[in-house]
Amino acid sequence: MKEDKIPKVFISYSWSSDDITMPLAERLVSHGVDVVLDKWDLKEGQDKYAFMEQCVNNSEVDKVLIVCDQKYADKANNRKGGVGDETAIISTEIYGKVNQEKFIPIIAECDEEGNPYVPVYIKSRIYVDLSNAEQYEAEYEKLLRNIYEKPLFKKPKLGFKPEWLEEDSVNLFPLQDLVRQLKGSSDVRKQNLIIRRFIDQYIEILKSYYDKDLNAGQQVYETWMKTKNVRDYFLDFLDALLETDCDMGRLLCEIFERFYNTLTCVKTFNDKANSYGDIECDVFKTLIWELFICTVTFLRHFEDYETLNKVLSNTYFLIDSGFGGSFKPTNYARFRHYSRPIEEYYKPESEKKDLFTLMGNTLCCEREKYPIYTKETLAQADLFLYQVFNAFDLVSESTSYRDSCWFPTCYVYAGERMYEWEKMKSRKYCEKMYVLFGVENVEKLKNVISKCTYERDMHYRGSFDAALAILNYIKIEDIGSIN
Repeated sequence: MKEDKIPKVFISYSWSSDDITMPLAERLVSHGVDVVLDKWDLKEGQDKYAFMEQCVNNSEVDKVLIVCDQKYADKANNRKGGVGDETAIISTEIYGKVNQEKFIPIIAECDEEGNPYVPVYIKSRIYVDLSNAEQYEAEYEKLLRNIYEKPLFKKPKLGFKPEWLEEDSVNLFPLQDLVRQLKGSSDVRKQNLIIRRFIDQYIEILKSYYDKDLNAGQQVYETWMKTKNVRDYFLDFLDALLETDCDMGRLLCEIFERFYNTLTCVKTFNDKANSYGDIECDVFKTLIWELFICTVTFLRHFEDYETLNKVLSNTYFLIDSGFGGSFKPTNYARFRHYSRPIEEYYKPESEKKDLFTLMGNTLCCEREKYPIYTKETLAQADLFLYQVFNAFDLVSESTSYRDSCWFPTCYVYAGERMYEWEKMKSRKYCEKMYVLFGVENVEKLKNVISKCTYERDMHYRGSFDAALAILNYIKIEDIGSIN
């Protein structure tokens, strides 16, 4: 129905249901419905039968409301009086045409057993029951929505065929099945078993994206783009973890440690490998970077600062070369990745050569997953990882240069507001930040925040704006200054 069209209905009824019919007609009119009723529209000298036939057959009449009580049902079934005449007309229309949403039975009376009085010819029709005072308002709303074609329950817009159905070489169904099992399980032992199976399966599926013949930045980029569906199952897995009793922080630390040590080692894919280039495992390093940002996005969304503290303050034992080697203690900055194949080999030749970052643009603008993972929330999570880094004292004399900071690749897409820091004026809100930074009071919070200073060189070449630090949003003296 067009928005500006006034709906028009005809009411067929028996005099015995006046007490329901008249108030119904008046209320419909008050709600913008043009009601045709014999008491209002049938004038002296008019042919009653012709009036009824015109109302029923008129294409301008959107709905015919048939008010059914015992008298109406009896007259309709026996074809008596005016009701009998209307029945002859209506039944011809109903039986003669396939689509008959036009005719709506309105129940005005039920028998002693609660069965509605309905004429035989419309007994199978879905009706609106106005016979029960307790349900009247809900049923009236249902009728009004039907007339205006504004149903309470709308069929969702048809989506698209899942992309992974076309990926014959990668079967993602096992991941979907394990996520469903995890959400449906309440047994802790079973939950832990499903979690382990999911991680094992996830790594095996990721391995299938390895291609020893990759030799160009465009191929690396296109392979990364193909991983969105498998990435999304990890995000579904995070959501399912919320419903379990697992120690999410400890588990996530183990997961990222295992991802890195397995997927960035060329020996995982070829135990006889004797060379290692910057393209070899770049897809996996890029995906781990993305998954880490997505995980932080998820935890910030749910304000799970306890888990965030565990993930950000953890010492990760990671391989120190693409051939594996020994495990070295380091921090989460190792998961930050700059893809030379994407940014230096492919971007300059692509249509997006003028972007500051192709990785950041792709993550924020082409790999969103609503409602949690949006352009802004993903970029802010990346910026957040840079902003809090110094607060955790993660750098020591033995820390390698590449693990000494987190450069926020996506900061140019983050917007201007970071509510965590602005809200720290409130002493009550600071209590959440105590959990994030692992401190007990405002003074200790101020101490760790004082380390999170603005760095002018933390920007892209050609950009005048550097990534903002926590102290760009709030002054030290303002932290915990109000209730």
